Amino acid sequence: MDIRNLRTFIRVAELSNFTKAAQSLGYSQSAVTVQMQQLETEIGLPLFDRIGKNIKLNQYGMNFIDYATAVIEAMEKAEAFSTDAKNMKGYIRFGVVDSILNACFISILPEFNRRFPHINVSVFVGSARDIENRIRANELDFAYLLDYKVPRKEWVRVREEVEPIIFVANPKNRLAVKKEADFEELINEPLILMPPGEGYRYLFDDELTKRNLLTAPSIEIANTEAIIKLTLHENYITMLPVFAARSYIKEGLLKEVNIKGTDMKQWSQLIYLKGKAITPQMQLFMDTVLELLPPINQ
Repeated sequence: MDIRNLRTFIRVAELSNFTKAAQSLGYSQSAVTVQMQQLETEIGLPLFDRIGKNIKLNQYGMNFIDYATAVIEAMEKAEAFSTDAKNMKGYIRFGVVDSILNACFISILPEFNRRFPHINVSVFVGSARDIENRIRANELDFAYLLDYKVPRKEWVRVREEVEPIIFVANPKNRLAVKKEADFEELINEPLILMPPGEGYRYLFDDELTKRNLLTAPSIEIANTEAIIKLTLHENYITMLPVFAARSYIKEGLLKEVNIKGTDMKQWSQLIYLKGKAITPQMQLFMDTVLELLPPINQ
């Protein structure tokens, strides 16, 4: 239903005259006549009694004007929303895995706060499983995960990207200087990994299962930044998303360890649970993320 036709209808009802309504709205009389005909056709009922040159709301028109007024008021509130967004108050509850938090949201969160200073953002950092469970329990509103691709049957994926997962080490590590190494060589090196079930650890465990191998990492820690710092200064090999390792590789502080026959990847995904009511505050945050976050692997 065309909002312009509703505005014109209300003005005609106020003035009981097509010509005066047209003049007040800056339309031609013929344009107003066409608009009212369109509205009546869409509704399927006559809204005016037309007797000679006189028009007057009939009973259908008097009943419809309340609906038209309510729609106009709702549209005016929606139009005012964008201009009032800076003063909007409220809160959102956002879950994110630590690797994406540190790689992407350290700059986005302050910028969102500058744009919308009265919206509080409560950030929960945890594993993908923990975050998903908290969303299902309505303890979080939405999240940015790095994990397997969540099913569309249950989740709405606002944005998703494929993220390669690679092995990296201090450039002096003996496997880092090789052109390519076997997986069997890798598991005999000191490894620092996420704990089982955390982050991208399941990719490593899947490789072990496929190859019928067993090993135990030297250190297990569920914090990407801590893993990076330990790998920078010690002789460990670890797994990292390319986006988390890229700057260190570029600076020569870490080096990718090429392991024969491995092709590991996950998906970064901005998601919320299907059926979740999207508040204006949540929409502003998601729009800001989509605007400011370039492809993570760019």
